[in-house]
Amino acid sequence: MGMKMKPEMPPQIDTSVTDRTAEKEAALEKERQRMIKAGKSGLGYSIMTGGQGVTDEANVGKTVLGTGSQ
Repeated sequence: MGMKMKPEMPPQIDTSVTDRTAEKEAALEKERQRMIKAGKSGLGYSIMTGGQGVTDEANVGKTVLGTGSQ
């Protein structure tokens, strides 16, 4: 019988590429969350009334067509 050869060990995996990819994805996600937060904060305060809406009485009187007066 012949001599059996020892199995070769696979080369070690270079994890630096996956580490850099994970770091860049984390930074991208952090930037995405920051942009979402910035967008949400502007919605409630973009109108002069804020998030409450208009709290004054509505003017619902009758008008004469074409004159614009009540």
